[in-house]
Amino acid sequence: MKVLGGIPKSKQAQYFVLFTILSFIFAALSYYIPFIMSFRLALSEYDAVTPPKFIGLENFRRILNDKVFWISLKNSFLYSLYVVPSVIILSFLIAVGLNREGKFIKFLRTLYFLPTVSATVAIAFVWAWFYQPEYGLLNTFLRLFGFKTIYWLTDKRFALPALAIAGIWGGLSYNIILFLAGLQNIPSIYYEAASLDGAKPKDILFHITIPLMTPIIFFVLIMEIIGTVQMFEAVFILTRGGPGYATHTLVYYIYRNGFNWFRMGYGVAISWVLYFILLILTIIQFRLQKRWVYYE
Repeated sequence: MKVLGGIPKSKQAQYFVLFTILSFIFAALSYYIPFIMSFRLALSEYDAVTPPKFIGLENFRRILNDKVFWISLKNSFLYSLYVVPSVIILSFLIAVGLNREGKFIKFLRTLYFLPTVSATVAIAFVWAWFYQPEYGLLNTFLRLFGFKTIYWLTDKRFALPALAIAGIWGGLSYNIILFLAGLQNIPSIYYEAASLDGAKPKDILFHITIPLMTPIIFFVLIMEIIGTVQMFEAVFILTRGGPGYATHTLVYYIYRNGFNWFRMGYGVAISWVLYFILLILTIIQFRLQKRWVYYE
């Protein structure tokens, strides 16, 4: 018996086994083997030149007393705290505004999607120009209203919030598309029934739209937390962790240990700590989702 484009079932089974084996080999080479090797390096002293020297849990003990590690961890979570709620709220509200028909609305949807297809490095350089103290766009605009020059990236008070503003802008476009797709999949019968009952727009938003959107909100929440805690490009291009350690994030600290100071084993140990932090946070979120996420 021939099915699936005239290919015999026996051949289909052979193709299935072949592609499964190839997928497993690819996964092993690109993920599982490096994953195991990285744990071995985390238990070693390694400088990328001499062979790794096994030192047990010494790298992890050292992390506990490393002040820069704790500063970097705090900065990573502060950045996440600034960006995640802002991105979720703003992208959701913008998606609600774009959830209608019209040629201009289609143009706006395209405009909002553009940052998604733009290179992160290029966007960071644009923000570097925005934040430039003398001729940057933000200070030029603020000086029109009599404000003094703000050193966005070299003042400890403004450096991390400045990165967060850039992160919020960069995180909007993709999430707007996700929220817009979710909004367009909500059956119109719910809104029609609410209108017949005399529900106000505010009631429809809080009692119909948001509850039905909670699965997508939950997905965006997890992905944004993981993405913001792992933020690296903006720090590397805009501040290099400065001024002082004001924008020194955990991933940037891993990079410096591995590729500036060639303390590969210690850098990998920090990356394992980051991995477990994100794993625990994700597990907690999955546990808590039962209380506020509604599935149809």
